[in-house]
Amino acid sequence: MNDKSNQELSVRVNWTFDEAAQIAEHLKNDLKLEKVLFLMGGWIHRGYDNQHPDILPAAPECGGNEGLSDCARRVRKLGYHFGLHDNYQDMYRDSPSWDESYLTKHRDGSLAQGGKWGGGRAYLTCSRKAVELARRPQNLPAVKELVGDCAYFIDTTFAAGLTECFDPKHRLTRWDDMRWKQAISDYARELFGMFGSECGREWAIPHSDFFEGLTGVSGQHYHNANLMTKVGGVAIPLFEMVYRDCIAAYGKYGYDPAKAADYVLHHISIGRPLHYHNIPQHLYWKEPGPKKQTPMPLRPAIADLKQTAPDRFSVTYQWSVKETPPTNWRVFVHFTDQAGNIKFQNDHAPTTRWQPGEVRQGPFEVIVPTGLTGIFEIRMGLFRSLNGSRAALEGPLDGESRCRVGRVKIDSDKITFQPLEQSPVQNQMDPAVFTHADQGWAEDLHPLDRFVKNTYEILSPLNELTSQSTMTEFEFLTSDYKVRRSLFGEGSDALAVVVNADHLPYLYKSQSGEEIELPPFGFLIESPVFVAFHALNWNGLHYDEPAFFTLRSLDAQPLSRSKRIRVYHGFGDTRLKLKGTMRNVAKEIMIEGP
Repeated sequence: MNDKSNQELSVRVNWTFDEAAQIAEHLKNDLKLEKVLFLMGGWIHRGYDNQHPDILPAAPECGGNEGLSDCARRVRKLGYHFGLHDNYQDMYRDSPSWDESYLTKHRDGSLAQGGKWGGGRAYLTCSRKAVELARRPQNLPAVKELVGDCAYFIDTTFAAGLTECFDPKHRLTRWDDMRWKQAISDYARELFGMFGSECGREWAIPHSDFFEGLTGVSGQHYHNANLMTKVGGVAIPLFEMVYRDCIAAYGKYGYDPAKAADYVLHHISIGRPLHYHNIPQHLYWKEPGPKKQTPMPLRPAIADLKQTAPDRFSVTYQWSVKETPPTNWRVFVHFTDQAGNIKFQNDHAPTTRWQPGEVRQGPFEVIVPTGLTGIFEIRMGLFRSLNGSRAALEGPLDGESRCRVGRVKIDSDKITFQPLEQSPVQNQMDPAVFTHADQGWAEDLHPLDRFVKNTYEILSPLNELTSQSTMTEFEFLTSDYKVRRSLFGEGSDALAVVVNADHLPYLYKSQSGEEIELPPFGFLIESPVFVAFHALNWNGLHYDEPAFFTLRSLDAQPLSRSKRIRVYHGFGDTRLKLKGTMRNVAKEIMIEGP
């Protein structure tokens, strides 16, 4: 809708209710996921973020009330929690119930505006009146009659800060606003059996079962992806240390699984399950998955870099060319901070006349921005001028089709080049690593399914084992804060997690005393009944390439004594040494007996 909500701009159906139910059935029957919170948005009459608070009948394009009811029944039949998204903060001008008497008023009597969403410009409902709207027979009571018990999600309830309303008929202080938001939460929770909302607040914990948006946003740790760089800070999971055993928590919004390895490590380190808000349209797994881009046989390097003035240096680049590039590309050179943010650059000549062999370009003079000091990574690649698309190259990529080729250290009066350290797996930071499934359980599946299955096999048992435990320890094991260790619980039943978000391997001494080599985006989870790792060795067995396994005791006995152990193999070498026996795990195996 347009800003005034009086002109429809577009209509798009991502899934019908029948397709949504088929997705849930696919997760259960094909991916073998046992524990799922299946939350559905966009089901209301006009679709997502439209015409609130008038939600019924359910979207006719998706199957109407009958389709919604059937979808809920089919999802619950799988043993999943079925949930619906709703909103009682936003009201739109084209809503049949539009009435300014419901809205929050500023001190001058003007209407409090919200954001511009799918339904146009939203106006903010007074939280006291929101409870009144939710209780109407055509709202939550009618939904309950259609779908029965479910996990009801009322958006923005906890996300927006507490506010005042100056309408003389329903004045609110911030304290009143909190109490009415708690009241709508309690009502939905009592009616449906489970309730959640966006983000989360301390005052909301006793009134909710789950928060959405606290563990991450759009594949980042925070709404502001550059927050830590901007403030020069380091993130400490304080909420997890204090409240993790009080409430379930998830992230929110979509993200790209091919760039999500660091996001996965973040959730491993805090013991929380992932959210999967990036489901493709319709029955995606029945369509061909995206083709993997084959790297071009080109590799960049720094041939020479030397200072020429206090604020500038000359640099010559060298390319190892195995085959002439098939089309013309331009070279980009980014000088970035450790997080990959560009601080200055040196894009230059195209690949027009490149022939197999060694190609040198330069020297180029690069001027350092005024006042800029520090250590900056040099990341190179090829791009098309017309659309900005980048080529896949050979070499240590950073997840954005940029090869790391070295660092430049800039002091107030000195500029020096630092080559990258050499290691068999150094700099091989593949942010798509959890979409891999070579020789693993999900090898022949859609890329999204590979990602979902791999991460579920780590995070579901991890969360189950730690959700009612406190985070008793959290520490950084390296000075750059890239390697983190968490401990959940105490004593012999404690569970330890270490994750490596660095571009170099990290040696970690495990609970057994063995030094485990964690590659970039590697991790190790250790507890008496559950072990998981993405590592170059485990239990005395070394791997040429990183391997990913999980092991879980199914009889509640420690793995060393368990007579029923399930082993899941995600990718890499299929060999696993357990209880003195070498085993081959192509996908998964059940080890029974002593």
